[in-house]
Amino acid sequence: MKRTILAVAFAVMLPLAAPAGAQTQGVSNDEITIGIPIDLSGPLAEVGRAGANSARMAAEEINEKGGIHGRKLKLLFEDQQYDAKKGVLVTQKLLEQDKVFAILMATGTAPAAAAYPMVLKAGVPHVCPWTAGALFSDPLERLSFACFPTNGGMAAAGAAHLVATQGKKRFCVIYQDDDMGAEVKEAVGKVLARSNLKIIEEAGYKRGATDFSGQIARVQRGDCDTLFLAAVPPAAAAIMQELQRRAWKPTVIGAGPAFEDNTIKLGKDAVEGMFAVGVIANPDPQNSPVPVQEWMKRYQAKFNSPASLYGAYAYSFVYIMAEGIRNAGPNLTVDSFVKGMEQLQDYHTLFGSVLNFSPTNRLGANGAKFFQVQGGRWIDKGDLAPGL
Repeated sequence: MKRTILAVAFAVMLPLAAPAGAQTQGVSNDEITIGIPIDLSGPLAEVGRAGANSARMAAEEINEKGGIHGRKLKLLFEDQQYDAKKGVLVTQKLLEQDKVFAILMATGTAPAAAAYPMVLKAGVPHVCPWTAGALFSDPLERLSFACFPTNGGMAAAGAAHLVATQGKKRFCVIYQDDDMGAEVKEAVGKVLARSNLKIIEEAGYKRGATDFSGQIARVQRGDCDTLFLAAVPPAAAAIMQELQRRAWKPTVIGAGPAFEDNTIKLGKDAVEGMFAVGVIANPDPQNSPVPVQEWMKRYQAKFNSPASLYGAYAYSFVYIMAEGIRNAGPNLTVDSFVKGMEQLQDYHTLFGSVLNFSPTNRLGANGAKFFQVQGGRWIDKGDLAPGL
């Protein structure tokens, strides 16, 4: 039987059956404390603030309905500034000082990866990291639940699609010099190798970089017909603007992190025609399904700003975790929560993604969609076949 994220909010809340759950870190008789290490002042701050707003909105909706088995969600946000060292420090605070029940929405592949071993060692669930890094689902870790398809899987699907449907053969890559960039570059290389192709030129950049003239000069000498970007929105937008300045027009495709409205907002007309891979369509006030439009109206009314794609992810992630807590029953422990998350089968979020977890699977979502910027909007061009 399918469940939607709204099921938690409207479920009949059961009374607490036993005090044993209150002995679990971050769980009291009336609250469950969740830690969220997120970027609120770094290069992804705008995305982070939208995510924090949406997460609060979801928690408030759940709490207004009585919480989950009588307990309300308490979200603690810590600004890790999209920095690995800062991510470790704020996660340590959440674990050791705030004593949270779980870490939710750890933001960015490198910051989340740096703190990940600490979370697992503490015996704390690591739920729906705000990154598509493969390490959060492979190798399988009992306490880890990934809610995005992997960066590599999505990138491979996009590259394979361009080879098969557009005959692209000469790929260059500009990549963020971290785990995310390495994963995307490796996946693209594997796809090309199947067709006896290879990456012609590549160039890395450090997180937070703003000048990409050197990287573009390097890959341009490869005479690429396709430029693959393993880049977050500010970098992807800046790269596209530099391409426009040089009047160089390869086919450009962004990995999952570039698929966001801020890429268009920052890149303006330079990003027109750019492709990207993603998970769900951007919320749209005219074209989204009615429930999504209603969510957008509630967000606008509450925060006086438009809802966004990453806000949709964050909203979903809170409800996904809440469903696992609901499944765990009144006696909430780490063990009962793990079993509760493993019960999520054919779980449909408000925004169209479908998740499945099990004792042998920690990658909740698979598959990817293909998008293109047309008329200043990301347009859904359809589902992609697996690339590997």
